[in-house]
Amino acid sequence: MSHVTLAAAAVAVSMALAPGGASAAPGHSSEAGDDDHGASAPLEDLREMHQGHEHGHDFEAIEEMPPEQVDRMMGFMRDIGIALPPLDAERGRQLFVDKGCVVCHSVNGIGVEVGPSLDAAEMPSPMNAFEFAARMWRGAPAMAAMQEAELGAVIDLSGQDLADLVAFAHDAEEQKKLTLDQVPEKFRDKLAQ
Repeated sequence: MSHVTLAAAAVAVSMALAPGGASAAPGHSSEAGDDDHGASAPLEDLREMHQGHEHGHDFEAIEEMPPEQVDRMMGFMRDIGIALPPLDAERGRQLFVDKGCVVCHSVNGIGVEVGPSLDAAEMPSPMNAFEFAARMWRGAPAMAAMQEAELGAVIDLSGQDLADLVAFAHDAEEQKKLTLDQVPEKFRDKLAQ
């Protein structure tokens, strides 16, 4: 692969996680109208996110690509399994309460600490979604047993659901929006035990 292709691939992966790109990074959301700015808005966000890194990124290589080529590159990255699904911390907050995660995990004191706390302040930085999923996998037998006992069935999560929960677990600002009144009535009695 050429330097430009490698740079484009690296930036495309970063764009998949960047605000306004194919998905939003934790703590960010795509605003209506981002598409009006083409590829420049996500690149500016990426520059800001990466300005303190010791290693460099060749953002100019991606800027030289027409938007259609960037879109094709992003599609390619998704097709070969490199790019992550969009990360939506707000949706993750809703899933955290609706799916019943709050029955075994707490965020900022809301929920039960049967399983580990999911406070963003305690999460590793930078976020590693694969490590988060690996920790879930290691705890899967115990989690499945607890879900059966507490919820009556194992929680069914899609890849998108998991991505959104990972985003929520790493987004301190979104976690501040979680309140006890958001927890469905069917789970509130379990929080009092």
